[in-house]
Amino acid sequence: MMNDLALNPKKILMAGLLAIAPMTLPSLVQATPTTTPVAQASSQTPTSDALTPLNPNPDRLALPETVKIDLNQPLTLEQAIEVAIRNNVGLQISELQLQRARAQLRQVQAQLYPTLAFQASIGQNTSPGGQPAYLPLNFQQQLSLQQQQQQQAQQQLLAQQLAASSILNTQVQRLQQRFQGPQLTAFTDQQNLELQQQLQQLQNSASQAATPTNFSPITLAPVNQLNYRNFFTNLFGATSGATANAALVMNYTLFAGGGRSAAVQAARDQVRFSELEVQRQLQQLILDVTNDYYLAQQAKVQVQIAEAAVANAQVTLRDARAFEQAGIGTLLDVLTAEVSLANAQQNLSQARNLEITTRRQLAQRLNVNQTVDVAIAERVEPTGEWNLSLEESIILAYENRVELEQRLLQRTIALKNRQVALAASRPQLSLFASGNLLDKVTDELAPRFGYGVGLQMQLALFDGGDARASAARQEALAASAEEQYANQKDRIRLEVETAYTNLRANQKNIATARTAVTQATEGLRLARLRFQAGVGTQQEVTNAETNLTQAQGNLLAAILNYNRSLAALKRAVGYPEQTRLGGRQ
Repeated sequence: MMNDLALNPKKILMAGLLAIAPMTLPSLVQATPTTTPVAQASSQTPTSDALTPLNPNPDRLALPETVKIDLNQPLTLEQAIEVAIRNNVGLQISELQLQRARAQLRQVQAQLYPTLAFQASIGQNTSPGGQPAYLPLNFQQQLSLQQQQQQQAQQQLLAQQLAASSILNTQVQRLQQRFQGPQLTAFTDQQNLELQQQLQQLQNSASQAATPTNFSPITLAPVNQLNYRNFFTNLFGATSGATANAALVMNYTLFAGGGRSAAVQAARDQVRFSELEVQRQLQQLILDVTNDYYLAQQAKVQVQIAEAAVANAQVTLRDARAFEQAGIGTLLDVLTAEVSLANAQQNLSQARNLEITTRRQLAQRLNVNQTVDVAIAERVEPTGEWNLSLEESIILAYENRVELEQRLLQRTIALKNRQVALAASRPQLSLFASGNLLDKVTDELAPRFGYGVGLQMQLALFDGGDARASAARQEALAASAEEQYANQKDRIRLEVETAYTNLRANQKNIATARTAVTQATEGLRLARLRFQAGVGTQQEVTNAETNLTQAQGNLLAAILNYNRSLAALKRAVGYPEQTRLGGRQ
């Protein structure tokens, strides 16, 4: 072959042109983690220390109020998790439910304290009676009204005198009986004098009513004689009195049949359940964001692999055309290279479409604006190791998984609610005390004060079976929680075993795939040398290119599957990824 090249200058020129062409694919996946296929980060990517902590609040369950991350720059996995925690709607709903549970606990704890209430009222009490109302009128109206009154009064006066005399005599007797004897000692001299004057007036009225007299016209009261004290009395023709009342009432339940303490404990357990629910959703959100991030990583590196495959196919097509033009190649080799390039370009188009789709899926998980184009900053490499055995991992999961504690809390809450239901059929003992102040504003007497104190017992003799039925319902809920606990243990064990097995398998696949990439890279190099030397075929180069692309894809899948399995195993044992949000482990 070398002799042939020495005798043929045309072949020497073609060999020199082929020597200048690229001979291998870009090494996207290397044997060491430092040279693993990467999505290169921008030089301006913010570091972890440069970012403002999202949660300065010492409360580990409180959500961050602000987040300062430039979404226009490539994001690391930790930054993506922080953005998701800040924006996730489900996590915010769980936080609100936790606040509601805490408020409900404070509401139930209020039953442990006595209640104190203050009541006050002031009002006007009227009773029918008296004379018709007189309003200020003009002179003509007064004269006409007086004439009508004179005519009516003359006809009715004689009949009314007898009745009025009887009524006045009865009032005089009652007044005399009321203010006779020791009752007058409670009044002052001035009040005694006023009472005597009222008694004398009633007696005079009685004597006048008993003796018919000539009727004299009634003079209407002018406006200046009306005042706020007698206006309503004159207006409606009724006796009236304004009263003021104030009361202070205290009540405290001494014994509630055990329902009060059970309700407080159930509310406290509900708060703990809500706290665990926030942690559970946080751990699940971290796992979901991690998987979406790894999926976007894989799509991006697949684009790089596809681009390298297209570049390699273009080199092969150029070589085939050069050989065909030099007369040492065939048209079949050119057609084969063109088909390989078309396939590589189609794979590149699909890879780019998948990259766009996965990045939008990650943006949706982060709940950011639709105009934000999330980019990947981290390199594809194994994220860590798992040094525990399968048995130790299962035991650790039983200790740390919040779902198991939630099932136990559901059972405890149901049993406490059962006690609350049964307490309704037990005696209820309460202490009450009250003080009352009463004053009649229109009289001259001082306000009067009264009080009351005592114990009250209440017992429901028959409720139609409501308490027992409610207690039976809570017993069924407790039994259901026990079954859910056993089922949850089996599911957790399966999750740990599955993640652990996948982790170990992918760990072995990484070593195998790295060896395959090294061998495929060397095989492509040798195939090109053989083809350029004229001892190899175009098909050998095409097969070598395909083998290298497949080996690079296998290594990428092995590394990302290992990372996914590690994230799933951490979630299975109750260890979320490290974040700056409260320092969760």
